[in-house]
Amino acid sequence: MIVRRPVVLQALVCFLALIVPIQPQNQPKQASPAPSAQATPSPEVKAPELPPTNDPKEIVRRSVEADHRAFELARSYTCQQREVEKKIGKHGEVKSTEIRTYDVNFYYGQEYSRLLQKDDKPLSDTDQKKEDEKLEKFLAKLRNQSEEEREKHAAKEKKQHEEERAFLRDMVNAFDFTLVGEEKVGGEDAWIIEATPRKDFHPTQPHGDILSKVKGKLWIEKKEYNWVKAEAETIDTISFGLFLFRIHKGTRLEFENLHLNNEVWLLRRLYINGGARLALLKNEAVEQEDTFSNYKKFATSSRILPGAKEVPEEKPQK
Repeated sequence: MIVRRPVVLQALVCFLALIVPIQPQNQPKQASPAPSAQATPSPEVKAPELPPTNDPKEIVRRSVEADHRAFELARSYTCQQREVEKKIGKHGEVKSTEIRTYDVNFYYGQEYSRLLQKDDKPLSDTDQKKEDEKLEKFLAKLRNQSEEEREKHAAKEKKQHEEERAFLRDMVNAFDFTLVGEEKVGGEDAWIIEATPRKDFHPTQPHGDILSKVKGKLWIEKKEYNWVKAEAETIDTISFGLFLFRIHKGTRLEFENLHLNNEVWLLRRLYINGGARLALLKNEAVEQEDTFSNYKKFATSSRILPGAKEVPEEKPQK
């Protein structure tokens, strides 16, 4: 999901993108809300029949494959994203708070986040005009794309997704997994699995070495092996590039998912608490919580336009 954040916080977002299971970043995570009137429930997507197991590593391995099955389903949902960002002072005090609410939608197959509110208030006329102009500029660019450009974009997205899946597969070998209990989450029975870095892990993917600096806990539902909740914490400083950026030890990341239409798990809540340094800029400590709601499903042959419900895809004139 497109998530707007200050420059230094991008370091935390990049880290998050690597360790959170792939969802069209849309990708975010109460009990499931009732489907929107515009949403059409789909038949339940069945996972392959697999023999029962209590082996935590095998459970995690199966969860990576379950995430791959859900990827395209997730792209057929729009939502609203409410982002609460707090900048934290050196003594733990909150220096400032900003709240932004976005409409997350798809146009011509590409995701776009449109700002709706600031601090839970409607935009001023000036800000609204700016957002409308930004969206129109985005749409104009897509309308003018050639078929070749669209194919290149689709190929780029596919490659990125395959790289993310490969990273997750590396993750399966990066940790010692321990089954520590079971719990009902969002109405689903789930295993609780702790992940501790292995000292003998040799990464095969770019940035795979960061996995040795993270510990975590996963809640994986028993029916189809989807991640319903996760917590992660950095146990050492993580650096990307020589001076590009650093994520400080003790940074915490959490997310929770919800189950929609008996077919896909999508983000309900995403939480970040920690510090980062980008290039030669000063260190920044932040606490941010994003909540995702009002999910709506749309047909892949349609697109949803601002201020409208749903419109059929335009047909070329003869």
